[in-house]
Amino acid sequence: MQPKLLAIVAILILLISSIAVTSYIMLNKKPQKPFYVGVTYGGSSIQEAKELVDKVKKYTNLFILQSGPLATDIEAVNEIGDYVCAANLNYAIFGSTRSSNAYWINNITLEAKARWGEQFIGIYYLDEPGGNMLDKGVDIQARTTVNNITSGTTITTDGKITIHANLNDPFSNVCTYFPNGDITIQITDTKEIIQQEYRSSLEEKQLSNGTIIGSYKSLRLITNYYPNGTITINEAINEGTIQHLIMEHDTYEYPTQKQIPDEDCFVNNFYTAENITKYPQEILSYEELSEQHPLHTIDSAAEFFINSNKSYLENINSEQLQNESILVFTSDYGLYWWDYKGGYDIVLAQLGWNNSIAQEIGLLRGAANLQDKSWGTIITWKYNQAPYLADGEEIFEQMKTSYENGAEYVVIFNYSEDIENPNTLQEEHFQAIERFWNDVVQNSKIKHGGIKANAVLILPQNYGWGMRHPDDNIWGVWQANDTTRQIWNQVQNKSDKHGLKLDIIYEDQDYSIAGKYDYIYYWDR
Repeated sequence: MQPKLLAIVAILILLISSIAVTSYIMLNKKPQKPFYVGVTYGGSSIQEAKELVDKVKKYTNLFILQSGPLATDIEAVNEIGDYVCAANLNYAIFGSTRSSNAYWINNITLEAKARWGEQFIGIYYLDEPGGNMLDKGVDIQARTTVNNITSGTTITTDGKITIHANLNDPFSNVCTYFPNGDITIQITDTKEIIQQEYRSSLEEKQLSNGTIIGSYKSLRLITNYYPNGTITINEAINEGTIQHLIMEHDTYEYPTQKQIPDEDCFVNNFYTAENITKYPQEILSYEELSEQHPLHTIDSAAEFFINSNKSYLENINSEQLQNESILVFTSDYGLYWWDYKGGYDIVLAQLGWNNSIAQEIGLLRGAANLQDKSWGTIITWKYNQAPYLADGEEIFEQMKTSYENGAEYVVIFNYSEDIENPNTLQEEHFQAIERFWNDVVQNSKIKHGGIKANAVLILPQNYGWGMRHPDDNIWGVWQANDTTRQIWNQVQNKSDKHGLKLDIIYEDQDYSIAGKYDYIYYWDR
Protein backbone atom coordinates (compact mmCIF):
# COMPACT_ATOMS: atom_id res chain seq x y z
CA MET A 1 0.00 0.00 0.00
CA GLN A 2 1.35 3.44 -0.91
CA PRO A 3 2.51 5.80 1.89
CA LYS A 4 -0.15 8.41 1.10
CA LEU A 5 -2.91 5.82 1.22
CA LEU A 6 -1.56 4.48 4.52
CA ALA A 7 -1.59 7.98 5.97
CA ILE A 8 -5.20 8.54 4.88
CA VAL A 9 -6.29 5.23 6.40
CA ALA A 10 -4.51 6.06 9.65
CA ILE A 11 -6.21 9.47 9.83
CA LEU A 12 -9.61 7.88 9.17
CA ILE A 13 -9.01 5.33 11.94
CA LEU A 14 -8.08 8.11 14.37
CA LEU A 15 -11.16 10.13 13.44
CA ILE A 16 -13.48 7.14 13.83
CA SER A 17 -11.88 6.25 17.17
CA SER A 18 -12.16 9.83 18.35
CA ILE A 19 -15.85 10.00 17.38
CA ALA A 20 -16.52 6.66 19.10
CA VAL A 21 -14.80 7.74 22.32
CA THR A 22 -16.57 11.10 22.30
CA SER A 23 -19.94 9.43 21.68
CA TYR A 24 -19.33 6.96 24.49
CA ILE A 25 -18.43 9.74 26.92
CA MET A 26 -21.44 11.85 25.95
CA LEU A 27 -23.84 8.91 26.25
CA ASN A 28 -22.52 7.88 29.65
CA LYS A 29 -21.98 11.32 31.15
CA LYS A 30 -24.68 12.29 33.63
CA PRO A 31 -26.19 15.75 33.06
CA GLN A 32 -24.93 18.40 35.46
CA LYS A 33 -27.60 19.12 38.04
CA PRO A 34 -28.23 22.74 39.01
CA PHE A 35 -26.94 23.97 42.36
CA TYR A 36 -29.08 26.04 44.69
CA VAL A 37 -28.02 28.25 47.57
CA GLY A 38 -30.56 30.17 49.56
CA VAL A 39 -32.16 31.27 52.80
CA THR A 40 -35.44 30.60 54.58
CA TYR A 41 -37.88 33.14 55.95
CA GLY A 42 -39.92 32.13 59.00
CA GLY A 43 -41.44 35.42 60.08
CA SER A 44 -44.95 36.73 59.53
CA SER A 45 -44.37 39.96 57.59
CA ILE A 46 -44.74 40.19 53.81
CA GLN A 47 -42.67 43.37 53.77
CA GLU A 48 -39.91 41.78 55.83
CA ALA A 49 -39.82 38.81 53.46
CA LYS A 50 -39.41 41.19 50.51
CA GLU A 51 -36.61 43.04 52.28
CA LEU A 52 -34.80 39.74 52.78
CA VAL A 53 -35.19 39.00 49.07
CA ASP A 54 -33.62 42.37 48.23
CA LYS A 55 -30.77 41.66 50.66
CA VAL A 56 -29.75 38.28 49.20
CA LYS A 57 -30.85 38.35 45.54
CA LYS A 58 -27.36 39.15 44.21
CA TYR A 59 -25.69 36.11 45.78
CA THR A 60 -28.38 33.43 46.15
CA ASN A 61 -30.76 31.71 43.76
CA LEU A 62 -33.32 30.16 46.14
CA PHE A 63 -35.82 31.60 48.62
CA ILE A 64 -37.85 29.29 50.88
CA LEU A 65 -40.95 30.67 52.55
CA GLN A 66 -40.87 28.58 55.74
CA SER A 67 -43.46 30.60 57.60
CA GLY A 68 -46.25 28.94 59.54
CA PRO A 69 -48.37 32.12 59.76
CA LEU A 70 -47.98 32.95 56.05
CA ALA A 71 -48.17 29.39 54.72
CA THR A 72 -51.97 29.36 54.95
CA ASP A 73 -52.40 32.85 53.49
CA ILE A 74 -52.71 32.29 49.75
CA GLU A 75 -52.53 35.97 48.90
CA ALA A 76 -49.35 36.39 50.94
CA VAL A 77 -47.73 33.30 49.38
CA ASN A 78 -48.57 34.59 45.91
CA GLU A 79 -47.38 38.14 46.59
CA ILE A 80 -44.07 36.95 48.04
CA GLY A 81 -43.68 34.38 45.25
CA ASP A 82 -44.19 37.02 42.57
CA TYR A 83 -41.59 39.22 44.25
CA VAL A 84 -39.11 36.35 44.59
CA CYS A 85 -39.40 35.31 40.97
CA ALA A 86 -39.22 38.91 39.73
CA ALA A 87 -35.84 39.05 41.49
CA ASN A 88 -34.77 36.00 39.40
CA LEU A 89 -34.70 33.68 42.41
CA ASN A 90 -36.24 30.22 42.64
CA TYR A 91 -39.11 29.73 45.07
CA ALA A 92 -40.27 27.02 47.48
CA ILE A 93 -42.98 27.10 50.13
CA PHE A 94 -43.66 25.34 53.42
CA GLY A 95 -46.51 22.85 53.77
CA SER A 96 -48.02 21.17 56.81
CA THR A 97 -50.79 18.69 57.58
CA ARG A 98 -53.15 21.45 58.72
CA SER A 99 -56.26 21.25 56.57
CA SER A 100 -56.14 24.86 55.39
CA ASN A 101 -52.52 24.51 54.32
CA ALA A 102 -53.15 21.11 52.72
CA TYR A 103 -55.94 22.72 50.69
CA TRP A 104 -53.53 25.36 49.46
CA ILE A 105 -50.84 22.79 48.66
CA ASN A 106 -53.31 20.75 46.63
CA ASN A 107 -54.47 23.77 44.69
CA ILE A 108 -51.13 25.46 44.14
CA THR A 109 -50.09 22.63 41.85
CA LEU A 110 -52.81 23.68 39.44
CA GLU A 111 -51.31 27.11 38.87
CA ALA A 112 -47.77 27.19 40.30
CA LYS A 113 -45.97 26.28 37.09
CA ALA A 114 -48.18 28.58 35.06
CA ARG A 115 -47.56 31.42 37.49
CA TRP A 116 -43.85 30.96 38.26
CA GLY A 117 -42.65 28.44 35.69
CA GLU A 118 -39.52 26.47 36.53
CA GLN A 119 -38.67 28.99 39.25
CA PHE A 120 -41.14 27.23 41.51
CA ILE A 121 -39.11 24.18 42.53
CA GLY A 122 -41.01 22.50 45.31
CA ILE A 123 -42.71 22.17 48.66
CA TYR A 124 -40.94 21.97 52.00
CA TYR A 125 -43.47 19.52 53.42
CA LEU A 126 -43.42 18.88 57.18
CA ASP A 127 -40.19 19.01 59.13
CA GLU A 128 -37.85 16.48 60.76
CA PRO A 129 -39.86 13.28 60.34
CA GLY A 130 -36.85 11.19 61.35
CA GLY A 131 -35.96 13.47 64.24
CA ASN A 132 -39.53 13.35 65.52
CA MET A 133 -39.43 9.56 65.47
CA LEU A 134 -36.21 9.55 67.47
CA ASP A 135 -37.02 12.28 69.98
CA LYS A 136 -40.51 13.69 70.05
CA GLY A 137 -42.90 10.81 69.56
CA VAL A 138 -45.23 10.01 66.72
CA ASP A 139 -48.79 8.79 66.24
CA ILE A 140 -49.15 5.17 65.26
CA GLN A 141 -52.37 3.87 63.77
CA ALA A 142 -52.40 0.30 65.02
CA ARG A 143 -54.87 -2.19 66.35
CA THR A 144 -53.81 -4.77 68.88
CA THR A 145 -55.36 -6.54 71.83
CA VAL A 146 -54.07 -6.01 75.35
CA ASN A 147 -55.75 -7.98 78.12
CA ASN A 148 -58.56 -8.80 75.69
CA ILE A 149 -59.19 -5.09 75.04
CA THR A 150 -58.83 -3.79 71.50
CA SER A 151 -56.88 -0.56 71.22
CA GLY A 152 -57.38 2.41 68.99
CA THR A 153 -54.49 4.86 68.65
CA THR A 154 -50.99 4.12 69.85
CA ILE A 155 -48.77 7.06 70.75
CA THR A 156 -45.00 7.02 71.08
CA THR A 157 -43.56 9.70 73.34
CA ASP A 158 -39.94 9.93 74.51
CA GLY A 159 -39.33 6.29 73.77
CA LYS A 160 -42.53 5.02 75.36
CA ILE A 161 -45.20 3.24 73.31
CA THR A 162 -48.59 3.92 74.85
CA ILE A 163 -51.72 2.11 73.67
CA HIS A 164 -55.05 3.73 74.52
CA ALA A 165 -58.30 1.78 74.41
CA ASN A 166 -60.99 2.70 71.94
CA LEU A 167 -62.78 5.82 73.13
CA ASN A 168 -66.14 4.06 72.80
CA ASP A 169 -65.05 1.43 75.28
CA PRO A 170 -66.51 1.98 78.80
CA PHE A 171 -63.08 1.27 80.27
CA SER A 172 -60.15 3.62 80.28
CA ASN A 173 -57.23 1.34 79.48
CA VAL A 174 -53.62 2.19 78.81
CA CYS A 175 -50.74 -0.13 78.02
CA THR A 176 -47.26 1.40 78.01
CA TYR A 177 -44.09 -0.20 76.63
CA PHE A 178 -40.92 1.40 78.03
CA PRO A 179 -37.53 1.51 76.27
CA ASN A 180 -35.91 -0.57 79.04
CA GLY A 181 -38.35 -3.43 78.45
CA ASP A 182 -40.81 -2.71 81.26
CA ILE A 183 -44.53 -2.93 80.43
CA THR A 184 -47.36 -1.33 82.40
CA ILE A 185 -51.11 -1.83 81.98
CA GLN A 186 -53.52 0.54 83.71
CA ILE A 187 -57.26 -0.12 83.71
CA THR A 188 -59.72 2.33 85.24
CA ASP A 189 -63.46 1.76 85.47
CA THR A 190 -65.90 4.13 87.15
CA LYS A 191 -69.56 3.16 87.44
CA GLU A 192 -72.10 5.70 88.57
CA ILE A 193 -75.60 5.18 90.03
CA ILE A 194 -77.82 8.25 89.82
CA GLN A 195 -81.11 8.60 91.73
CA GLN A 196 -84.29 8.58 89.67
CA GLU A 197 -85.32 11.96 91.10
CA TYR A 198 -82.41 13.61 89.23
CA ARG A 199 -83.36 12.07 85.92
CA SER A 200 -87.00 13.08 86.36
CA SER A 201 -86.17 16.65 87.25
CA LEU A 202 -84.11 17.06 84.09
CA GLU A 203 -86.70 15.44 81.89
CA GLU A 204 -89.24 17.91 83.24
CA LYS A 205 -86.67 20.73 82.68
CA GLN A 206 -86.88 21.82 86.31
CA LEU A 207 -83.36 23.31 86.36
CA SER A 208 -83.52 25.37 89.51
CA ASN A 209 -80.37 25.35 91.62
CA GLY A 210 -80.23 22.37 93.93
CA THR A 211 -78.31 19.25 94.83
CA ILE A 212 -78.97 15.65 93.92
CA ILE A 213 -76.95 12.82 95.47
CA GLY A 214 -75.83 9.73 93.58
CA SER A 215 -73.24 7.02 94.18
CA TYR A 216 -70.23 5.62 92.33
CA LYS A 217 -67.77 2.77 92.45
CA SER A 218 -64.34 2.99 90.83
CA LEU A 219 -61.61 0.48 90.11
CA ARG A 220 -58.02 1.26 89.18
CA LEU A 221 -55.77 -1.65 88.29
CA ILE A 222 -52.07 -1.16 87.55
CA THR A 223 -50.08 -4.20 86.43
CA ASN A 224 -46.31 -3.91 86.00
CA TYR A 225 -44.35 -6.43 83.92
CA TYR A 226 -40.55 -6.65 84.02
CA PRO A 227 -38.15 -8.36 81.57
CA ASN A 228 -36.98 -10.79 84.29
CA GLY A 229 -40.52 -12.17 84.53
CA THR A 230 -41.57 -10.34 87.69
CA ILE A 231 -45.19 -9.11 87.78
CA THR A 232 -46.78 -6.77 90.34
CA ILE A 233 -50.43 -5.71 90.58
CA ASN A 234 -51.86 -2.72 92.44
CA GLU A 235 -55.65 -2.92 92.75
CA ALA A 236 -57.51 0.08 94.18
CA ILE A 237 -61.28 -0.03 94.73
CA ASN A 238 -63.10 3.08 95.87
CA GLU A 239 -66.80 3.72 96.61
CA GLY A 240 -68.43 7.02 97.39
CA THR A 241 -71.11 9.53 96.57
CA ILE A 242 -71.48 11.99 93.71
CA GLN A 243 -72.89 15.40 94.49
CA HIS A 244 -74.70 16.85 91.49
CA LEU A 245 -75.04 20.62 91.61
CA ILE A 246 -77.84 21.43 89.21
CA MET A 247 -77.02 24.63 87.32
CA GLU A 248 -78.87 26.34 84.49
CA HIS A 249 -76.16 25.42 81.96
CA ASP A 250 -76.31 21.70 82.81
CA THR A 251 -77.64 19.03 80.48
CA TYR A 252 -78.81 15.56 81.24
CA GLU A 253 -75.63 14.07 79.79
CA TYR A 254 -73.19 16.51 81.43
CA PRO A 255 -74.29 17.66 84.89
CA THR A 256 -71.98 19.65 87.14
CA GLN A 257 -70.68 17.22 89.72
CA LYS A 258 -67.94 16.35 92.16
CA GLN A 259 -66.99 13.06 93.72
CA ILE A 260 -66.95 12.66 97.50
CA PRO A 261 -65.07 9.47 98.52
CA ASP A 262 -66.37 7.40 101.39
CA GLU A 263 -63.44 6.94 103.76
CA ASP A 264 -64.66 3.53 104.90
CA CYS A 265 -65.09 2.18 101.38
CA PHE A 266 -61.53 2.19 100.03
CA VAL A 267 -59.61 -1.04 99.37
CA ASN A 268 -56.00 -1.23 98.14
CA ASN A 269 -54.67 -4.69 97.26
CA PHE A 270 -51.02 -5.12 96.27
CA TYR A 271 -49.87 -8.38 94.71
CA THR A 272 -46.19 -9.27 94.37
CA ALA A 273 -44.20 -12.43 93.73
CA GLU A 274 -45.09 -13.64 97.23
CA ASN A 275 -48.88 -13.52 96.86
CA ILE A 276 -49.62 -13.01 93.15
CA THR A 277 -51.10 -16.51 92.86
CA LYS A 278 -53.97 -15.23 95.00
CA TYR A 279 -54.98 -12.68 92.34
CA PRO A 280 -58.41 -13.92 91.16
CA GLN A 281 -58.15 -12.90 87.46
CA GLU A 282 -56.11 -14.39 84.61
CA ILE A 283 -52.75 -12.66 84.06
CA LEU A 284 -50.96 -12.50 80.71
CA SER A 285 -47.28 -13.37 80.71
CA TYR A 286 -44.50 -10.93 79.84
CA GLU A 287 -43.84 -12.86 76.62
CA GLU A 288 -47.49 -12.63 75.55
CA LEU A 289 -47.50 -8.86 76.03
CA SER A 290 -44.15 -8.43 74.29
CA GLU A 291 -45.54 -10.15 71.19
CA GLN A 292 -48.32 -7.53 71.07
CA HIS A 293 -45.86 -4.64 70.94
CA PRO A 294 -46.96 -2.56 67.90
CA LEU A 295 -43.30 -2.01 66.96
CA HIS A 296 -42.07 -5.42 67.97
CA THR A 297 -38.97 -5.44 65.76
CA ILE A 298 -36.79 -2.94 63.93
CA ASP A 299 -38.36 -4.18 60.69
CA SER A 300 -41.85 -3.28 61.91
CA ALA A 301 -40.54 0.13 63.06
CA ALA A 302 -39.05 0.79 59.63
CA GLU A 303 -42.26 -0.31 57.92
CA PHE A 304 -44.32 1.96 60.15
CA PHE A 305 -42.04 4.95 59.54
CA ILE A 306 -42.03 4.49 55.77
CA ASN A 307 -45.79 4.04 55.61
CA SER A 308 -46.34 7.08 57.85
CA ASN A 309 -44.33 9.30 55.50
CA LYS A 310 -46.19 7.91 52.52
CA SER A 311 -49.55 8.59 54.16
CA TYR A 312 -48.53 12.17 55.04
CA LEU A 313 -47.42 12.77 51.47
CA GLU A 314 -50.73 11.41 50.23
CA ASN A 315 -52.38 14.40 51.92
CA ILE A 316 -51.12 16.41 48.99
CA ASN A 317 -51.86 15.55 45.39
CA SER A 318 -48.79 13.47 44.65
CA GLU A 319 -49.89 12.64 41.09
CA GLN A 320 -50.30 16.31 40.28
CA LEU A 321 -46.94 17.10 41.88
CA GLN A 322 -45.28 14.46 39.74
CA ASN A 323 -46.95 15.66 36.57
CA GLU A 324 -45.91 19.24 37.26
CA SER A 325 -42.32 18.35 38.30
CA ILE A 326 -42.83 19.89 41.73
CA LEU A 327 -40.42 18.38 44.23
CA VAL A 328 -41.30 17.53 47.83
CA PHE A 329 -38.51 17.91 50.38
CA THR A 330 -37.80 18.16 54.08
CA SER A 331 -34.90 18.73 56.45
CA ASP A 332 -33.86 16.21 59.07
CA TYR A 333 -31.13 15.10 61.44
CA GLY A 334 -31.58 11.33 61.37
CA LEU A 335 -33.10 8.35 59.56
CA TYR A 336 -32.40 9.87 56.13
CA TRP A 337 -32.43 6.44 54.47
CA TRP A 338 -36.08 5.95 55.38
CA ASP A 339 -37.08 9.56 54.62
CA TYR A 340 -36.29 8.75 51.00
CA LYS A 341 -38.00 5.36 51.13
CA GLY A 342 -41.08 7.14 52.47
CA GLY A 343 -41.33 9.25 49.32
CA TYR A 344 -39.32 12.46 49.72
CA ASP A 345 -37.52 13.70 46.60
CA ILE A 346 -34.98 15.78 48.50
CA VAL A 347 -33.67 15.67 52.08
CA LEU A 348 -31.57 18.43 53.64
CA ALA A 349 -29.23 17.31 56.42
CA GLN A 350 -29.18 19.74 59.33
CA LEU A 351 -25.66 20.96 60.07
CA GLY A 352 -25.52 22.40 63.55
CA TRP A 353 -25.72 21.37 67.19
CA ASN A 354 -21.97 20.66 67.02
CA ASN A 355 -22.66 17.41 65.18
CA SER A 356 -20.20 15.66 62.86
CA ILE A 357 -20.47 17.15 59.37
CA ALA A 358 -18.60 14.21 57.84
CA GLN A 359 -21.01 11.73 59.42
CA GLU A 360 -24.15 13.64 58.41
CA ILE A 361 -22.91 14.02 54.84
CA GLY A 362 -21.87 10.36 54.70
CA LEU A 363 -25.29 9.18 55.87
CA LEU A 364 -27.31 11.46 53.58
CA ARG A 365 -25.10 11.31 50.49
CA GLY A 366 -24.95 7.52 50.78
CA ALA A 367 -28.74 7.27 50.98
CA ALA A 368 -29.21 9.67 48.06
CA ASN A 369 -26.58 7.98 45.87
CA LEU A 370 -27.98 4.48 46.36
CA GLN A 371 -31.62 5.53 45.98
CA ASP A 372 -30.94 8.00 43.14
CA LYS A 373 -32.31 11.02 45.00
CA SER A 374 -31.19 14.62 45.45
CA TRP A 375 -29.70 15.91 48.68
CA GLY A 376 -28.46 19.03 50.35
CA THR A 377 -27.70 20.65 53.68
CA ILE A 378 -29.42 23.26 55.79
CA ILE A 379 -27.25 25.13 58.27
CA THR A 380 -29.22 25.47 61.45
CA TRP A 381 -28.75 26.48 65.07
CA LYS A 382 -25.53 25.91 66.94
CA TYR A 383 -27.01 27.34 70.15
CA ASN A 384 -30.46 27.24 71.77
CA GLN A 385 -30.44 30.98 72.36
CA ALA A 386 -29.13 34.09 70.62
CA PRO A 387 -27.05 34.27 68.48
CA TYR A 388 -28.40 30.78 67.49
CA LEU A 389 -26.19 30.43 64.40
CA ALA A 390 -22.43 29.86 64.32
CA ASP A 391 -20.22 32.75 63.24
CA GLY A 392 -19.81 33.70 59.60
CA GLU A 393 -16.49 31.90 59.09
CA GLU A 394 -17.81 28.57 60.37
CA ILE A 395 -20.92 28.83 58.23
CA PHE A 396 -18.80 29.62 55.17
CA GLU A 397 -16.77 26.45 55.75
CA GLN A 398 -19.92 24.37 56.18
CA MET A 399 -21.32 25.71 52.92
CA LYS A 400 -18.05 25.11 51.08
CA THR A 401 -17.77 21.56 52.44
CA SER A 402 -21.34 20.81 51.37
CA TYR A 403 -20.69 22.12 47.87
CA GLU A 404 -17.42 20.22 47.40
CA ASN A 405 -19.10 16.99 48.52
CA GLY A 406 -21.87 17.26 45.96
CA ALA A 407 -24.80 18.82 47.81
CA GLU A 408 -27.32 20.16 45.31
CA TYR A 409 -28.85 22.51 47.88
CA VAL A 410 -27.25 24.63 50.59
CA VAL A 411 -29.70 26.60 52.71
CA ILE A 412 -29.37 28.81 55.80
CA PHE A 413 -32.11 28.36 58.40
CA ASN A 414 -33.22 31.89 59.26
CA TYR A 415 -35.57 31.62 62.22
CA SER A 416 -35.55 32.15 65.98
CA GLU A 417 -38.21 31.78 68.67
CA ASP A 418 -38.12 35.51 69.35
CA ILE A 419 -41.51 36.72 68.10
CA GLU A 420 -40.34 40.32 67.82
CA ASN A 421 -37.25 39.36 65.82
CA PRO A 422 -37.65 35.92 64.20
CA ASN A 423 -34.57 36.32 61.99
CA THR A 424 -31.21 34.82 62.95
CA LEU A 425 -29.13 36.05 60.02
CA GLN A 426 -26.70 38.82 60.96
CA GLU A 427 -24.47 40.91 58.75
CA GLU A 428 -21.53 38.48 59.13
CA HIS A 429 -23.75 35.68 57.85
CA PHE A 430 -24.85 37.66 54.79
CA GLN A 431 -21.19 38.37 54.09
CA ALA A 432 -20.38 34.66 54.42
CA ILE A 433 -23.12 33.72 51.92
CA GLU A 434 -21.94 36.37 49.46
CA ARG A 435 -18.35 35.18 49.82
CA PHE A 436 -19.46 31.60 49.25
CA TRP A 437 -21.33 32.61 46.09
CA ASN A 438 -18.45 34.60 44.66
CA ASP A 439 -15.43 32.58 45.81
CA VAL A 440 -16.85 29.05 45.57
CA VAL A 441 -19.96 28.75 43.39
CA GLN A 442 -18.67 31.16 40.74
CA ASN A 443 -15.09 29.87 40.98
CA SER A 444 -14.30 27.38 38.19
CA LYS A 445 -11.26 26.16 40.13
CA ILE A 446 -13.49 24.69 42.85
CA LYS A 447 -15.38 21.70 41.46
CA HIS A 448 -18.91 21.02 42.62
CA GLY A 449 -18.91 17.47 43.95
CA GLY A 450 -15.15 17.24 43.59
CA ILE A 451 -14.93 15.17 46.79
CA LYS A 452 -16.45 11.78 46.00
CA ALA A 453 -17.03 8.85 48.30
CA ASN A 454 -14.75 5.91 47.51
CA ALA A 455 -15.55 3.95 50.68
CA VAL A 456 -18.78 2.71 52.22
CA LEU A 457 -19.76 1.33 55.63
CA ILE A 458 -22.81 -0.95 55.51
CA LEU A 459 -25.03 -1.09 58.61
CA PRO A 460 -27.69 -3.71 59.49
CA GLN A 461 -30.94 -3.64 57.55
CA ASN A 462 -33.59 -1.32 59.04
CA TYR A 463 -31.35 -0.44 61.99
CA GLY A 464 -32.73 3.05 62.65
CA TRP A 465 -30.20 4.17 65.23
CA GLY A 466 -29.88 7.92 65.90
CA MET A 467 -26.03 7.73 65.82
CA ARG A 468 -25.53 11.08 67.55
CA HIS A 469 -23.64 9.51 70.46
CA PRO A 470 -22.89 5.96 71.66
CA ASP A 471 -26.01 5.79 73.86
CA ASP A 472 -28.49 7.16 71.31
CA ASN A 473 -31.79 5.32 70.93
CA ILE A 474 -32.98 3.02 68.14
CA TRP A 475 -36.12 4.17 66.31
CA GLY A 476 -36.99 6.24 69.38
CA VAL A 477 -38.12 2.99 71.02
CA TRP A 478 -35.16 0.86 72.10
CA GLN A 479 -32.09 1.72 74.13
CA ALA A 480 -28.49 1.40 72.99
CA ASN A 481 -26.96 -2.07 73.14
CA ASP A 482 -23.85 -4.01 72.15
CA THR A 483 -24.72 -3.63 68.44
CA THR A 484 -24.95 0.16 68.66
CA ARG A 485 -21.60 0.34 70.43
CA GLN A 486 -19.99 -1.86 67.79
CA ILE A 487 -21.43 0.31 65.03
CA TRP A 488 -20.24 3.46 66.81
CA ASN A 489 -16.68 2.15 66.96
CA GLN A 490 -16.78 1.19 63.28
CA VAL A 491 -18.09 4.62 62.26
CA GLN A 492 -15.34 6.38 64.19
CA ASN A 493 -12.66 4.07 62.82
CA LYS A 494 -13.71 4.33 59.17
CA SER A 495 -14.35 8.09 59.43
CA ASP A 496 -10.83 8.59 60.77
CA LYS A 497 -9.49 6.59 57.84
CA HIS A 498 -11.56 8.01 54.96
CA GLY A 499 -12.96 11.31 56.26
CA LEU A 500 -15.45 12.93 53.88
CA LYS A 501 -14.96 10.16 51.33
CA LEU A 502 -16.97 7.69 53.43
CA ASP A 503 -20.64 6.93 52.78
CA ILE A 504 -22.76 5.15 55.40
CA ILE A 505 -25.65 3.04 54.12
CA TYR A 506 -27.84 0.11 55.18
CA GLU A 507 -28.25 -3.41 53.92
CA ASP A 508 -31.17 -3.34 51.50
CA GLN A 509 -31.80 -5.79 48.69
CA ASP A 510 -33.52 -3.06 46.67
CA TYR A 511 -30.25 -1.19 46.13
CA SER A 512 -26.93 -2.45 44.80
CA ILE A 513 -23.47 -1.11 45.61
CA ALA A 514 -21.81 -2.97 42.73
CA GLY A 515 -19.12 -0.83 41.13
CA LYS A 516 -19.84 2.21 43.30
CA TYR A 517 -17.05 2.03 45.89
CA ASP A 518 -13.41 0.98 46.07
CA TYR A 519 -13.55 0.08 49.76
CA ILE A 520 -16.49 -1.79 51.27
CA TYR A 521 -16.84 -2.35 55.02
CA TYR A 522 -19.49 -4.09 57.09
CA TRP A 523 -20.36 -3.10 60.62
CA ASP A 524 -19.63 -6.56 62.08
CA ARG A 525 -16.42 -7.43 60.24
